[in-house]
Amino acid sequence: MTDTDSKAEAAPRKPRKWLRRGFVAAVIVFLGLQLVPVDRQNPPVVADIVAPDDVKHILRRACYDCHSNETRWPWYSYIAPGSWLMAHDVKEGRNYVNFSEWGDYYDETDTAIMFQDECWDDIESGEMPLWFYLPLHPEAKLTDEDIATLKRWWGEEVNEEVAEDDASSSEDEEEDSSEPAQANAG
Repeated sequence: MTDTDSKAEAAPRKPRKWLRRGFVAAVIVFLGLQLVPVDRQNPPVVADIVAPDDVKHILRRACYDCHSNETRWPWYSYIAPGSWLMAHDVKEGRNYVNFSEWGDYYDETDTAIMFQDECWDDIESGEMPLWFYLPLHPEAKLTDEDIATLKRWWGEEVNEEVAEDDASSSEDEEEDSSEPAQANAG
């Protein structure tokens, strides 16, 4: 073997050597990032939002992870740099709307209207829940039924069909309740 042959064989090994060193360096940096602390505390619930059970269920499922003091911190919230992003998003979400402190600002009589004023534009426009939250939390996606329930909560008529169905069932109930009275009178 000549010197040129040995140099030719050594040349392909250099890129592998740099790749290996780069990989080791990346692993060391990644492990070092895990040492940076992240605040994942859930402060106490001070004054939770007062809402009907069906509305509360929707809010808990779709909103509470970022907009309450009852955040569920999944496994990936413990791995940097994702942990930093999630902690940041929760902090921002709580600063914008925090259902665990809602009662400090709004009483039970104006809660539904204030929800509409504070939150509805972001929900209706599709900004909430955040697009990047939904792939890992598909249960947070609001269905048409969820939206109709929220609208009924604050008194907005959902659509003419629902209003007509409610009106016809009310008329049927009135007729049913008046029949026995007439039978007893006769």
